[in-house]
Formats: sequence, structure tokens, C-alpha cells
Amino acid sequence: MLKVVLADDEKKVVLLLQKLIEWEKLGYEIVGVANDGIRALELIKEQEPQLLITDIRMPGCDGIELIRQARALQPKIHFIIISGYTQFEYAQNALRYGVEDYLLKPLKKDELSSILLRIREKLGEEAEIEYRLKKDKEKKQEVLLSILKSCVGRGQAFPSMDQVNDEFGFHFTDGYYCAALIKPDISDVETNQNGYRLMMRHSLEIVRREVDTIADESSVSILREGIAVVMNFRNYQAVDVKQCFTKIRKEIEKQREIFWNIRVTVCMGGIKTTIEQLTESMKEALWLCKDRICRPQAWRDAAADKIDFQKRYQMDSAQKKRFHKAAEYLNADQFEIELTQSVCIILQDEQLNGQMLEDWLDEIVRACVFGMEQNRKVEEIFLEKIYEGFWHCTNMQDVVLLLQRNIKQKLMQLNEEKAFQEAKPITEAKKYIQQHYQEALRLEDVSSAVGFNATYFSTLFKKETGQNFTDYLTELRINKAKELLCEKDIMISDAAEMVGYKDLKYFSRLFKKITGISPSDYKKLYR
Repeated sequence: MLKVVLADDEKKVVLLLQKLIEWEKLGYEIVGVANDGIRALELIKEQEPQLLITDIRMPGCDGIELIRQARALQPKIHFIIISGYTQFEYAQNALRYGVEDYLLKPLKKDELSSILLRIREKLGEEAEIEYRLKKDKEKKQEVLLSILKSCVGRGQAFPSMDQVNDEFGFHFTDGYYCAALIKPDISDVETNQNGYRLMMRHSLEIVRREVDTIADESSVSILREGIAVVMNFRNYQAVDVKQCFTKIRKEIEKQREIFWNIRVTVCMGGIKTTIEQLTESMKEALWLCKDRICRPQAWRDAAADKIDFQKRYQMDSAQKKRFHKAAEYLNADQFEIELTQSVCIILQDEQLNGQMLEDWLDEIVRACVFGMEQNRKVEEIFLEKIYEGFWHCTNMQDVVLLLQRNIKQKLMQLNEEKAFQEAKPITEAKKYIQQHYQEALRLEDVSSAVGFNATYFSTLFKKETGQNFTDYLTELRINKAKELLCEKDIMISDAAEMVGYKDLKYFSRLFKKITGISPSDYKKLYR
């Protein structure tokens, strides 16, 4: 419904306007009536109508002045003036101020209906144009902030002020620049995706509205990391900025009626004097946003917080290898054990920060993916889901749960697929070989263990694995030997015997044939 205010000093004219037509059928709602210009202005301020129908001469405020002040209060308001024949010259002056149309007394139903239909159609077109312009502006803001995030990732300076203004239609000027992230968090986003998107959309409107009140130019958009903000000030006032973002945080947290546990963190990057330095400011805001996992605070500011970009986490190679092996063998239980041990290790670091926590997660994910891909290619969307999920974590427990949900579930899925693809007897045979490869193992021993005729089992084994039994056993033994040779305290002769070869010369020839280098050279290389 389009809102209308009626204004005329004659009450009978106002009453006639109300009764003359069926307003609702034409898509209008009368939200107020006034008998003088002052009251009409009050209604315009209170109701923000799209249309004012007013007599050209009004007590308390001259008709021309009423139109001028009404447009100042509501720039997009439309006017219809009511005029008598003796006032027509006066009415013509009003038309110069952008009055939409006029009605001559006595008022006629068809004439008023025709004007209202025409205005409704025009307002619809204007609304559509305004919507498209708004969407175009929002898209430009999204692209601009995506470019900024990309610059952070590549360690590049942000484009120049002239480039940004020319290409995107912004009006950045010399002065002060800063980037910020507003991060609303709710629990278990994964099972409440629709609710989270709705909450973020409402939060985006709050941020845009409030930032516009303090910044000379700004860009606001939703990124994976939160609601990203770029601000440009001719004169920067720290107190005003903090008050603005405090208001934003409180306004967003009012949505607790729907999301009862919502928590908002404001992460403010440093104030810079050139637009190119926005990369550094956003990098600081991102660091602070990650660090909320370790140090939850409502307000994080690069000017006050200690940011250490150099302190990173690197996983011990042995630990990384254990994750790799657990994933390669699709052993979800072993992965869980390794994860629990790794959590205990990283939590011992008293200076643990959010960036280190992201590094730790990345090391685990990459080690496990490398292991899983020994069985099957892992989809890119699997990685995206984990890295996006990290930004919804609010504590260490959430990060651990994220890894458990995704990697453990993936290992179990791959294990089921592999078990389905491989014939059960071959799976059992491989298990038997894994347990007895150190012994003088024969094809007959394995086939008997899984209940098959040796000749048939040999054919089936080759079909399912692509290798004959002897080659499979040899490859397994050599791979086990390679692992043993990486241990500094194990001699080559011991490694050979531990994998089932009592003849050291035969083992050495076989090892070199398969790997291309001798056991001694391999030990030197990987020791």
C-alpha cells in the first residue's frame, strides 16, 4: 500500500476526499489528515508518505512553502494540489516545484482516480529502478570487498583511489581509511543455515545504515569471514566510530529473540592515511576476528590489541605423518586418537592465537586429505566446507567438533565405499597379509585363511587389486621397510628381517629394483 496524507483547511473537502473513492482498491492507504500546513508537515515527518494531496492555500504555512519543506523532509514524495479557478496562477507556480498533478474544485471522482492510477504506476517504476540501482550498488560493494580480501591473501596493496572511484563509481577522498569486520556468531550454523542467512541479512542492513551516519564514503558487504566494512573519513573521530560500532553490536544482538545465543564481535583494523593501505587494515581485522576464538571480547581494535603476524604454528612431521597414515588406511578411530593427542599438545602453548589455530586446522586437513587421496580424489567442496566452518567456530571445542564432523565422517564414508567396491574375501586377505607379512607367507596360506581354492583366489586377487599375490606382498614389505629405515636406530639387516627377508643381499637387490636406490642410500636420504 502507498501511504497518503490529505491536507485541506476545509474539513468537508477532506471528508469528501476520503469518501470519494475506494482508496484500498487503488493500492493506497490514508495515514493522516490535516487542516493546516504545520500539521501536514508533522504527518509527513511521522508517516513518511509517498503522496501528499493538499490545497494550494493552507493556513499556518504557505502552499509553496509547504511543498518545499515537505520535499526536504521526504525527498521522493509526490504532490497533488487542489486549486480553485481563481487560484490557478498561484497553482502554476506550485507546478514549477515538481508538483505531480492538480485537481480543480469541485472535485471529480474519475479525475482523482485517473491521477492516482498514473502516480501508482510511476511509483512502481521508480521503485523498480531504485531496487535495481540498490542491487547494482550492493554488487559493487561486494566486488570491492572481495578484491580487498584477495589483496590480503596475495600480500598486495589495494588499488588506488582514482582506480576504485572510476571503475566502481565510489567517491573516496583524501583523508583516513580503515577496514573492519563485524562477526555475529550463533551456535551450530551448519544445522541452521537458513536462520543464519536471514540473521546476516538483517545485520547487513543495520551495519550499512549506521556506517552511513559517520563515514564520508563506505562499502559494506557479507563475506565468508563476516560483515566486512571499508570506511573513508575526511576527519576521523575515534570516539564517534566506537560509539557507532557499539550501537551496531547492540542492534544486532537484539535479534536474540530469534537467535537467543547470538554474540557479536567487532574487529577494527588500524587507521590508515591512504586507500592502498586498506590491505594492511583488513589483514589486521581478519587476524583479530580469528583470535576471538582464543580471546572472546566484544571489541577488538588493532590500535589497542597486540597483533603478532609472525607467530605461526607448524606441526611436527611425525605427528603429521600419523594423521596421514590414519587417513590413508581410512581409520576413523585412529584419526580420533591422533586428534585428541594433537589438541592436548597445541593447548599447551600459552601464547596460542587464532591464526595459529587456523594453521593447526590446515595442517591436519592437508595431511588427512593427502592420505585419503591414496584411495580416491577428495572433492574441493569438502575443503571449502571445513575452511568456511572455521569462521563459524567460537571456541576450541567448536574447531575440534568441525574436524570430527567432517574428516571422521569422510573417512567412514570412504571406508564404506571401498568396502563395497572390494570383494569381501580380498579385503580379508589383505588384512591377513598385513598381519602376517613378516612370516614366510605363501599364496596357499592366504587362500586357505579366507576359505578359497588357491588357483581361484589367485585369479580373484589379481582382478580386484591389479597385482598378483607375490607382487602385492613384495610391495607391502618394501613399503614397511622404507618406514623402518627412516628410524635412525634400526639397521638395514634388522629392517630386512622385520619385514620377512632373512637374506640381506636378496633384500637389497629387491629394494633397489623397486625403489631405484639401495637401502643404505635410502636411509641416508630420509634419515
